[in-house]
Amino acid sequence: MTVARVLGEARRIVVLSPHFDDAVLAIGGLIAARVESGQAVRVLTIFSAGENRASSSGRGKAFADYDSRRREDDRALALLGVEARRLGLHERIFRAPAPHGPLSLFHTSRAIVYDPGTAAVHRAVIGEQREDGTIVLAPLGIGNHVDHVITATAALRAARDPAMAARLLFYEDFNALAECCRRRHPVARLRPFAFRSAPGWASPRAGFEMEAMSLLIRGPGAVELAGLPGGPGQWTSAALPVSRQHAEAKFAAMAEYRTQTAALGGARQLRALMERAHSQRGGELVWQFHGTDSA
Repeated sequence: MTVARVLGEARRIVVLSPHFDDAVLAIGGLIAARVESGQAVRVLTIFSAGENRASSSGRGKAFADYDSRRREDDRALALLGVEARRLGLHERIFRAPAPHGPLSLFHTSRAIVYDPGTAAVHRAVIGEQREDGTIVLAPLGIGNHVDHVITATAALRAARDPAMAARLLFYEDFNALAECCRRRHPVARLRPFAFRSAPGWASPRAGFEMEAMSLLIRGPGAVELAGLPGGPGQWTSAALPVSRQHAEAKFAAMAEYRTQTAALGGARQLRALMERAHSQRGGELVWQFHGTDSA
């Protein structure tokens, strides 16, 4: 079955979002379209807890204000008309041992396979799929942020079961706006785009910073950690067009995440990047794993 058919036949769609904003930034247009079609959509945010604001300092202080961030998430998802659920795991910046600076957030190890967070997300995927007609959409872990890799690894491990793989789809993380990050990922690189079409040209300074992020990546990615192949015989993709109406819904929801958009250059700059991504890439990209038998 094609990606479009899998989505169209679903009775309910559950989107795994590593952090509060990730689902909207990556596939907010798809979410808006599914809601308009009459499907029930739930966004399950995985890493939605941490220290309280008073005990944090520096850049992490704003991110530690979880009362505000939950309200941002509530407003954003309400605009899209979707249900909000939270798994309540602590973000990496607030887990022990403390990270050695922001660069270490993009350094992974094989210990992720045994991380309690990976097991918790895996159980959540299985639990969501118990309801008939439910499709789970998970990130691919592009960009190698530790929390994204944990989320992706858990879902990708579930895809080793053919019955579960048939009800799993994978979206490209926000960091996939950087073509260098895409090409370092074993699945996304199967569908490369010309560097001259990169979304970053809509805002060259932000685009350069995003492409430079690929230099931070260290360690194994989610596909490798899950033990899945990355060949073209096992994976297919679809660029799902984003209509103007659904794009506006996505941008309105995205603007509610003020804590995050400020760190990413502001809602206006993000909008320019995403409009170019929708145009140059044909929409929001979603991937499907078909198992090893189709090779």
